[in-house]
Amino acid sequence: MERQIIDRLAELSFQSRARLSELARREEITLPTFQLRVLSVVGRFPDQAQQAILQRRGWDKGQVARAFRELEQQGLIRRCGSSTARRITEAALTPEGQALFEQLEQIRTELAATMMAGCSPEEIRHFDALLERVLDNVGSAPLVN
Repeated sequence: MERQIIDRLAELSFQSRARLSELARREEITLPTFQLRVLSVVGRFPDQAQQAILQRRGWDKGQVARAFRELEQQGLIRRCGSSTARRITEAALTPEGQALFEQLEQIRTELAATMMAGCSPEEIRHFDALLERVLDNVGSAPLVN
């Protein structure tokens, strides 16, 4: 049963990311998927250092650094805090980035509504509480050597 749950969670994650990409293309958002993910995280977790974003998502440091640089060149994020000319350690959305972020959040809201269609508010609260507990369990589990 536990293995089946893991497989279903993996499939849900895969299908959700694929659907988000489809919805972004429908809205004629042409940025590469990884840049959209980084922009979305910067928007949802403002004032967090690049290292915190890496840890939160488990992303490759070089890939995130490139995405930050490209998003900055496109005028979607700006350096802030302790960032230097060579390294973006903290970033914030520009007005253009904020507008794109808001569009992405609308897409996420649409997908969430699709995912939870037919569920009662109580079922949604229960599902959310279960997901939170599962995430806490996984996050606090000791590493296996």
